[in-house]
Amino acid sequence: NPEYLTTPKLQPAAFLTAKAVNSSDFPLLAGAMNVFLDGTFVATSHLRTVMAGEKFDLALGADDGISVKHQRVKRFTEETGLTNSGQRITYEYLLTIQNNKKTAARVIVADQIPVSRNEKVVVKQLSPDAKEVKPTNEGALKWTLDLKPGETRELTLKSSIDYPNDVQGTGLEP
Repeated sequence: NPEYLTTPKLQPAAFLTAKAVNSSDFPLLAGAMNVFLDGTFVATSHLRTVMAGEKFDLALGADDGISVKHQRVKRFTEETGLTNSGQRITYEYLLTIQNNKKTAARVIVADQIPVSRNEKVVVKQLSPDAKEVKPTNEGALKWTLDLKPGETRELTLKSSIDYPNDVQGTGLEP
């Protein structure tokens, strides 16, 4: 089951992974592994020892057939409160994933929204709707996209951070 994993915020690349089963009667021994995709060498990797019948994941390296972009669309700062006693910063990012391959591809996209560790600081997820993509306690978001050949999908990630003027708003920029 090949699928691609990407975290556009960290690196504009999609990494091919595959879930496999050692269907032989013998263990696969740990060691260096050369990875070939469609008959072309793409990367070297390392294989851990896999016992007979055991399921395992293979990391097969970055694939240029899936293009990934992460760009900040907007950063907006405004005063909040009746007496301008606070700040609100709104961030909006656009993630663009394109399947340039001649076959369909499943792409798992990961990103995150900020997480507040201070009760005076309030983070709101504006887009995507939290009912569609719910963040973990650490703010991690995950989309699973099934892209047809040549298909492009755009994902919008938008959040706001509200904090009073007596709190330092540091560490917000990626």
